[in-house]
Amino acid sequence: MSKKPYQEKYHAPGRCSETHGALLPVSTLWHNRSIPADLEMSLNGTVGELERLAGGVAEFCRGNGLDDSVEFDVNLVLEELFMNTIRHGGCRDQTGAARVRMRAAQDSVQLEYTDRGIPFNPLEAPEANVQVPLEERQPGGLGIHLIRQIMSDLRYQRSDGENQLTMARRMEAK
Repeated sequence: MSKKPYQEKYHAPGRCSETHGALLPVSTLWHNRSIPADLEMSLNGTVGELERLAGGVAEFCRGNGLDDSVEFDVNLVLEELFMNTIRHGGCRDQTGAARVRMRAAQDSVQLEYTDRGIPFNPLEAPEANVQVPLEERQPGGLGIHLIRQIMSDLRYQRSDGENQLTMARRMEAK
């Protein structure tokens, strides 16, 4: 007998790759809590990277037991920052245009967004006047307004030719 029945049933050619890919990711638990999982990723300057970024954020949120509202807010903020990097920062089609680092803390998600774009401190941008009717507003500034509304503890620095924005998404006590 060359193969055991177990091997034939569970390790037939191609079987593992077919079934393992279908398994849903599961967070590792320790004392009934998720073991925190950090995220660090580099993004090239193409719109197609948004899908990979959203997937990374989703995996990070699942791995840290974070709810859908946190995932939505973090995705919105990072998408806005990344699209500004591509559209206005001069990073379109640039390899390693931006880096994202995320860490779950006790009461927040800590984000660090770094790009290789032209110097731009979003904290010095004028406040968007959301009271003015839409047809009378100047274009731009609403993305930064959203970031300011969603995130807290925003800090900017320009270092080694890169823009770095650190911030936190606070989580409500349950």
